[in-house]
Amino acid sequence: RYWWNPSDLRTSSACSTEACYAGNDDETCPCDGIAGIISLVGDISWSLMWTFPQQVATQLAVRFAGFDIDYESDDMTDVVGELANVLAGEALARLDALGVKATMGLPMVVRGTNLNLMLPDGTPRIHMRFSCDEGPFYLILGAREQA
Repeated sequence: RYWWNPSDLRTSSACSTEACYAGNDDETCPCDGIAGIISLVGDISWSLMWTFPQQVATQLAVRFAGFDIDYESDDMTDVVGELANVLAGEALARLDALGVKATMGLPMVVRGTNLNLMLPDGTPRIHMRFSCDEGPFYLILGAREQA
């Protein structure tokens, strides 16, 4: 059971672009590019990894920041971390509306090839594919209710 519908994801407020849910990927599908990772802790243990291929990241960064940002720069790390914060903030608000209490951790950003969100065995996860005018991006979500 999802606490949100993947087709509801909207990046328009953050990046002035519209994202469309394009289905789920194989759970072992690694991603190449840059990823923002953030967790929520409370009634659930929750982790999210939002991954952008290099070209998509640089184009979305322009839309988000309003100027060109070099893919290898610290500024790109900041942009991707802030995009993860925006998405996690929306998730936190939706969880709160459902009566699920959680707090958001600090975002982490990784860059490389074959990126994959490693979670403890048995943690349910879903790999979602999205597309926007700038290209594809991926969201990996893992969540477990606390005992």
